[in-house]
Amino acid sequence: MGFIEKFTKYVKYETTSTEPNENCCSNSVMLALSFELFSELQKLKPYEISINKFGVIDAKFSGSNKKDPICLLAHVDTSNQVSGKDVKPIIEKKYDGKEIKLKNKKVLSIDTFPTLKKSIGHTIIHTDGTTLLGSDDKTGIAIILQALEEVKKENKEHRPLEIIFTTDEEIGVDAEHISREIVTAKYGYTIDGGDYEYASIETFSAYGAKVKVEGKSIHPGEAKGKMVNASNVFISFHNLLPEKARPENSWKKEPFYHLLGMKGREEELEASYLIRSFDEEEIKEMVNFMKECANKINTKLKYEAIKITFNRQYKNMISVLNKYPQIQKEMEEVYKKVGMKLKYEAVRGGTTGSRLSFMGIPCPNLGTGGYNFHGIYEYLDVDQALKMIEIVKEIIKV
Repeated sequence: MGFIEKFTKYVKYETTSTEPNENCCSNSVMLALSFELFSELQKLKPYEISINKFGVIDAKFSGSNKKDPICLLAHVDTSNQVSGKDVKPIIEKKYDGKEIKLKNKKVLSIDTFPTLKKSIGHTIIHTDGTTLLGSDDKTGIAIILQALEEVKKENKEHRPLEIIFTTDEEIGVDAEHISREIVTAKYGYTIDGGDYEYASIETFSAYGAKVKVEGKSIHPGEAKGKMVNASNVFISFHNLLPEKARPENSWKKEPFYHLLGMKGREEELEASYLIRSFDEEEIKEMVNFMKECANKINTKLKYEAIKITFNRQYKNMISVLNKYPQIQKEMEEVYKKVGMKLKYEAVRGGTTGSRLSFMGIPCPNLGTGGYNFHGIYEYLDVDQALKMIEIVKEIIKV
C-alpha cells in the first residue's frame, strides 16, 4: 500500500474531536483508526508497542546506532469546525491551475487560494465541498508510516525510533494523553504543518476563555427598565474587543481574540474564545483586557452579569527550542541532503510539540504539503508530501 492509498484510506475514518473526556478520547469513533494504525505498526515489528485508554499509540523500534532515540508524532483526530464524516477525497493528477468546482457551488481556485500556484503540475487531493479532507493530520500519519516502511524495506540502518500517534490534538489535550513515563525519546518532530519548505520552532502562546452572561428575562411588553437581554449584553462585550485583533484581520505575528461560538437566549448565554499571541506578556495583557471589558459592563449593570473563566492551553515553544540548537542544525542538514534549503515560519496555532517541549521533549514541527485546514477547501499537494517522505527517511537514518 503506497502513500496515496494510505492517505485516502485514513481520511475515510471519521475522527472528529469534540469535548475533553477524562476517561477516553473526546469522541470514541476515532478509536477505529487508532486500532487500525496499531495493527499496521505491529506489522513493522516494533520491540514494544502500546495503546492507552485515550487511543494514543506508542511504538518503539530498535536502532542500529548509538544515537539518542527520537520520536515522530502525528495526530489521528480532525477539527470539529466542519464535518469529518463520509469524506470523499478527489484526486486531481497534474493540476492545471484552473478552478476546481466543488459541491454546493463552492470553488477551489488560485484567485482565492494563491498557494495553489505551487501545485500546478502536481497531483493534489481535495474535498468534494461537503466535508473537510482530514489532511490535518492524516497526511502526517501516512508520511511517517510510508517513510518507516521504505527504510525497513531498503534494509537501511536507522537510529532508535519512537512513533507516537495521538488523539484530541485539535482540542489541545493530546499531550496530556501521552503516557510520559514510557516515552524514551530525547526529542522529536511533529509532522503536522503545511508548506513542505518550512519548519516551525515557534508557536502561539494560548489561552481559552468561557464567557457566561446572566440576563434578566421579562415579558417584552413590560420590559422597559427591567429586562437585561443576555444576548445584547454579550454583543456589547464582544464589540469592546478590538476588531483588528480577530483572525480574519490579523496575520504574521499579530495576536487575536477568536469567537468560537455562542448559544443562549434572553436569560442566559455562553460563548467561547481562543486568545492567541506569540508574546507571553502580551497574552497576559489580552486576558486582563477581557476582564476589564467584563468589569466595565458589570459596573454599568450593577451586578455580575458577565463571568469569564480562562484556561491556559499552551506556550510558545521557542523558549525551549532555543536551548537545543543541535536540533535546528540537524533539520537544516537533512533538508540539504534532499536538495532543499530549510525555511522557518512561526505557526499561527499550536502543535503537540508546544506542550511536549515544556514536558522535556523538544519537538519542532515539519510541513506535510497540506493546505486550508479545518474547512471544505482543504487540499493536499501529493508531490510535496512525497518529498516529506524523503525528508523523514533522512531523519530516521541520521
